[in-house]
Amino acid sequence: MKAKCVLCDQTHELDDKKFKTKQLRNKPVRLYLCDECNDRISANTIRRVNSGNFHFNKPYTKPFSQLKKELEKDG
Repeated sequence: MKAKCVLCDQTHELDDKKFKTKQLRNKPVRLYLCDECNDRISANTIRRVNSGNFHFNKPYTKPFSQLKKELEKDG
């Protein structure tokens, strides 16, 4: 299967038996990043996290089992 990287527009031949290829084939909404672009983005993300100016805005949710234990303690 051929896939085109979203960032660098290079076309790559992917092995049909790999999990990433199956994901791209079954769910075409997923975006493909080549290894070089993926490494570059992950290195920049790690650099931003280590700088101290990075705020992860995803809300923290507790697991249901932990919430249940807290409710049993209070009640």
